Amino acid sequence: MNILELDEFKPLFQAIDEDFDRVDFFVSNAMIYGRPVVGGYGKFMKLRPTKGLQNIFTATVGAFVRGSQEAAVRMEKVGGGAIVTLSSTGNLIYIENYAGHGTNKAAVEAMSRYAAVELGDMGIRVNAVSGGPIDTDALKAFTNYEEVKAETIKRSAVNRMGSPEDLAGSVYFLCTPEASWITGQTLVVDGGTTFR
Repeated sequence: MNILELDEFKPLFQAIDEDFDRVDFFVSNAMIYGRPVVGGYGKFMKLRPTKGLQNIFTATVGAFVRGSQEAAVRMEKVGGGAIVTLSSTGNLIYIENYAGHGTNKAAVEAMSRYAAVELGDMGIRVNAVSGGPIDTDALKAFTNYEEVKAETIKRSAVNRMGSPEDLAGSVYFLCTPEASWITGQTLVVDGGTTFR
């Protein structure tokens, strides 16, 4: 699936319908990097709103909206469900060259709150997980990866870099019955890096 082609969500969910009889959870974790984001990463004065920045918006906010809409139609039929979007602490604190991505993560968090209110009557909870720097291929694509890693470990209250498993556990929790009273929230999973 090309995440920049939002019309592809409908056939994706139709294919899911063929193999499964229900959708209980939807996790929006789209990420693009490389050529499609040229003009979306970098200093504020270097951003190109009609190129890379628009692609980041489409892959972040647009993908969350379309995927959540398709999932919600199916969740309503079974009495509800949970939607979780992945965000980033880059919308809470300044990260060099991250303006395009960080501002789009702020937008997806706001959109998740609106979705939480509007989908609540359908029994659907919507939340976000805002991850601090996580040791992934996407982070390794940054030209200053080693510097980011060292600074993250230094700033972390638990003296380590975050792992994909740290985020996965938080996302899983928000999809369980134990989180049935949590909706419209952003859970920050950052090892304490945003307050230190």
